Amino acid sequence: MSRRSTSHRRSTLEGGQVPELTKMQPAGLREPWLVFRRSILNSWINILLLVIPVGIASHPAHFPDVAIFVLNFFAIIPLAKILGYATEQMSLHLGDVLGGLINATLGNVVELLVGILALVKGEVEIVQTSLAGSIIANLLLVAGSCFFFGGLKNNEQVFNEHAAQSYGSLLAMAILSTLLPAAYNSLNAKDADLKSGTLTLSHVTAIFLLIIYIAYLFFQLRTHVNLFSAIPLQDRKAAALKPKKVDADEEKNVDSAQAAETAVATTAATPENTASAATSHDQIDVIEESPANNENKATEDEDDEEEIELTLWASVVLLLITVGIIGVCAEFLVSSIDGLTTSWNLSRSFVGIIILAIVGNASEHYSAISVAVKNKMDLALGVAVGSSIQIALFVTPVLCIIGWIIDQPMSLYFSPFTTVVLFVTVLLVNYIIGDGRTNWLEGLVLIISYTIIGVAYFLYPKDMDTSSTSLN
Repeated sequence: MSRRSTSHRRSTLEGGQVPELTKMQPAGLREPWLVFRRSILNSWINILLLVIPVGIASHPAHFPDVAIFVLNFFAIIPLAKILGYATEQMSLHLGDVLGGLINATLGNVVELLVGILALVKGEVEIVQTSLAGSIIANLLLVAGSCFFFGGLKNNEQVFNEHAAQSYGSLLAMAILSTLLPAAYNSLNAKDADLKSGTLTLSHVTAIFLLIIYIAYLFFQLRTHVNLFSAIPLQDRKAAALKPKKVDADEEKNVDSAQAAETAVATTAATPENTASAATSHDQIDVIEESPANNENKATEDEDDEEEIELTLWASVVLLLITVGIIGVCAEFLVSSIDGLTTSWNLSRSFVGIIILAIVGNASEHYSAISVAVKNKMDLALGVAVGSSIQIALFVTPVLCIIGWIIDQPMSLYFSPFTTVVLFVTVLLVNYIIGDGRTNWLEGLVLIISYTIIGVAYFLYPKDMDTSSTSLN
């Protein structure tokens, strides 16, 4: 998510002109304290950074597996937010196309790193469930929270309907890639043929999913940028207004006023009336173009302006350091999963679908809700639904191809239960976002749906964890 600058300062100008905004100077590698302050001291979530040294030391100190998992779990949450900030700052230097590509690609580094480390260890089920969990959490929990909390403050929120329809078609394409392997495995054939065919089908499908993802980025960032533009501010404000209650007397007054307006409209226009109307229209134009209104407009544009706070090399160094620390914490996190499931008597499916998904989506959850409450639903939808598309069309096929390279049976064949959950999730979200409008009740529906799914996976039998996903 884009971090909006709040450091603008207005300079004093004479003659009633619109004040200019002084721009913040980007912090470079020669200003490490300024880089630290802008990247670390910008959110209360980053207080969890204090957990990082303890989490890293927990593994060589032979802490219990539960402690290792919990410490590194909370350590990754602020690191994911810093990673998003560094990625955004780097993308601002590289232009819309290349910057958008980097922002989209690196937006799910946490899921990618956790998936690669688990795949190397042969934890195929953890990889699959964590990917499915990220998609479900983004579509139901993150998007639902945006709709709910944004709807509590605003009566109704609107967003770009064309963008929502594009998101829906891409999500349907992603679900198709999981339904086909599941249907293929229902065929009456030899197990060896089914396993070989499922892997081949998954590898071929993964290649085509990456092609679709690249085409989607080119479509969004190059050829059809206008289809993903945000709804104008005045339309968002109009939808957000809460309707007023009108009693019987007020209804009579409204009817009388409408009748009077109709009588005036039907009266023949005289030259004096025409001149008076023209004068009034000119006065309205003068008011709309007054310095005060221009200043208000500049203030509104200021909220949407993205400002470069770090130099390119400072962003790259911050990105590399963050990725390295995330890699270490993710390694310890994955290695402690077996001990966690044994100690807490949890199924591996619950750990992957619910717990690991929360790690990767913590920063998106906070960021999306923040902009949704500010009635910027286009941006919130891009964070929540767009992240699911990136996982489904980029991270999942990449991990499938990596499994192919390192000879791990990573496929697009999820368990039948998970496949059904994914299908219903996409179907429900497409119904809700299809009209380009949302409210708090629709958000509550998504949140309750996620809660029900969480309970179902909590009760998921442990002895069925690998029965339908293992292709060894």
